Amino acid sequence: MGWKKRMSQAVREMEFAEYGSFFEDRPVIVDCALGTNPLGSPESVAEGLAQASCWDVGLYPGDDLPLRRLLADYWGRSFSPEEVVLGTGSIGLLVAMARTFCAPGASVLGVSPQFPDGPMHVQFSGAAYRPLSLVPPDYRLHLSRLREALTGEESLVYLDRPHNPTGQVPPLAEVQTLAEACETTGSLLVVDEAYGDYLPPQESALNLRHASLIVLRSFSKGWGLAGIRAGYAVIRDDEARRFMKKTMPPFSLNAVAMRLLATVLKDDAFLLRSREAVKAVKAPLLASIEATPRFSVAATHAEVPIFLLSSHIDGDNLYDRLMSEGIRTEAGTCFDGLGAQSVRVRVPAPDQVDLFLERWHGAVGS
Repeated sequence: MGWKKRMSQAVREMEFAEYGSFFEDRPVIVDCALGTNPLGSPESVAEGLAQASCWDVGLYPGDDLPLRRLLADYWGRSFSPEEVVLGTGSIGLLVAMARTFCAPGASVLGVSPQFPDGPMHVQFSGAAYRPLSLVPPDYRLHLSRLREALTGEESLVYLDRPHNPTGQVPPLAEVQTLAEACETTGSLLVVDEAYGDYLPPQESALNLRHASLIVLRSFSKGWGLAGIRAGYAVIRDDEARRFMKKTMPPFSLNAVAMRLLATVLKDDAFLLRSREAVKAVKAPLLASIEATPRFSVAATHAEVPIFLLSSHIDGDNLYDRLMSEGIRTEAGTCFDGLGAQSVRVRVPAPDQVDLFLERWHGAVGS
């Protein structure tokens, strides 16, 4: 077993909880697990795929500059095409950032619970991850705590906004203050906006211009394109961007994705419908759940399609409780700082709200 001894100690020893829904073999009646768009994909995807017979996928993807220009134009030139790095969703970019900025001995500051893949790959790279624990049952995220916790030794500060798993959105003014503090300490602030398309564009950290800031965006959530694995980072600092490109694999974004994205970026109406649908669905769900004794929902935003649901019944396994009624969620055990009494719920499709509530009442005996 010599190969095992020569592995990274972090990879050998770290506990790893894959999304439980990957392995679920019980009947699923309402799927509220992974963070896909409850409306599906934009109609413009069909338009793009109709042209697929003309695409020569035998060739490597071409120059990605046209897509980077489209993204810069889409955002009203709040950043330049040169500041964009394309990747395989926000996860692929997080892996590259860990390789780039997190040498052994580095320190990264975040919160707990939080999207687990970023902190995990930070630690795989040999860095120490220091999370500030959010306080149940609200798990409210105050960015002033992160700012006050800065020691000046952090390579990165990692913030997912909207926050995963709660779906809350700290004010953009607080992000700006944190970015200014990171600039002073010489740290990079990574704002992961994987669910950012559910917010109006003016709410994005892409509107902030700080050299300390890296913003990640994904096409998997709001745009409903999880299957093509596409995302991008906007990296303000020229040197940080140059280092990041060294660790990115070549041709990170495939040719099919680049062509489809050029089509769907013209379909802003889909994002508007998605935000309105989530807001309409989430309100009755939360009202019904919060009226149920011994269950609570953490702080969350009305238009973000995920929320953190917790049981206050001793020894409860909330994932199994809901799965017994066919509601699939993501178990709290997938997130550092949570346990079996919590689950992350992605709101169901609009035509499944009544079915969800029927099954919810069956699961909780109300």
